[in-house]
Amino acid sequence: MRAFVDAVLAWWCSCTGEAEVAFLRLSLRTRVAGAGRLRGAVVRALLGSALLLPASVGAAQSQTSAVIARIAAQLDRHPLVMLGELHRSREIHALLQQMLRDPVFICRIDDVVVESGNARFQPLVDSYVFGGDVSQASLANAWRETAVPLAWNSPLYRQVFVTLREVNRTHLCPRSVRVLLGDPPLDWSKIRTKDDYAPWTDRDGHYASVVEHEVLDKGHRALLIAGEYHAMKTVPRDLQDDPPEMTVAQILERDHPGALFSLVAVPQREGARALGMDKAPAFGLVHGTPREDMSYQFVDWDSTVSRGPTDDSPAWVFTPDKHWPRTGDVVDGLLYLGGNHKVYPSPTIYLDPEYQRELRRRATIIKAYSGQDFLPTIDDLVRQGERIRDAKRQP
Repeated sequence: MRAFVDAVLAWWCSCTGEAEVAFLRLSLRTRVAGAGRLRGAVVRALLGSALLLPASVGAAQSQTSAVIARIAAQLDRHPLVMLGELHRSREIHALLQQMLRDPVFICRIDDVVVESGNARFQPLVDSYVFGGDVSQASLANAWRETAVPLAWNSPLYRQVFVTLREVNRTHLCPRSVRVLLGDPPLDWSKIRTKDDYAPWTDRDGHYASVVEHEVLDKGHRALLIAGEYHAMKTVPRDLQDDPPEMTVAQILERDHPGALFSLVAVPQREGARALGMDKAPAFGLVHGTPREDMSYQFVDWDSTVSRGPTDDSPAWVFTPDKHWPRTGDVVDGLLYLGGNHKVYPSPTIYLDPEYQRELRRRATIIKAYSGQDFLPTIDDLVRQGERIRDAKRQP
């Protein structure tokens, strides 16, 4: 009987979201006691929902396609569209995957520039994306060997490479799309001290140089993917490095005025409501709209936006108040995708002794250079991996 339920739900998964599937699975397995009643409940539930499914799925897909078309339209005025992502965001990468598969967008660009790749592995990634025989273990070096540890192990980043390989293999577009690696081409095997590491830390500068030489100098159009901070054209003083360093967006804006359209996602529903974007997925221009003069704190990723009292106080309350500049000084466009949920890899990947030892070595060097300490995070991930491993060993 469970096989029957799972077989039906496998079909349902292809039509709707994982949250709905999980709810249906739970309700069917706990609410109905007998096998016959279970089979009947499955059929009745799916047939009833199927009456609503085509319209709801069609409407959602149509809305997403409209958002993608509006993003693609920015390429009429800007050769660069930069998606400033919240790292590991399921919602942002779900839209990104649809953008990479939609000819309306992907066939208008020549390159995709990613933060999640060490430029030293550009020949290897070129081979992979253009259909070459590259093992997954070799490909993983592109994101595991970057200047910062851990972030790119989420399967979301690997999927960008996989999808573009498939786009090129199936000739979705008249020409192939290249993936460009934006992180500096450091070689960790040659880095022993903080002084060895220091020359490779201008990550924004290197990313911008890749865009300039491999995209703009060639007359190409590109999608740029990097963390939200790198897509900001203005950065609040309390978020700046000491001494201040320019972001990718600031460098490109300075050297190539008007070339870049910078786009970020609003993570919270209340912030999206205030910005007039409460129905996901939504895309909104900033300049020439009321959003231009609204605080960027409505877009902030780690503060709370809430309604305040109406008398003698602001309509919206920020906790904490970071004194962001106006949104029009920071980005050009906004997305609201319904939330921000993180996708992490299984922590069991950190149980590999060699990989774990190398991560600790790199974390020690980074701490000596910047004071940022990844070692407690690595320790925690290893403990999580050990718990999962031990649980699987139990009979």
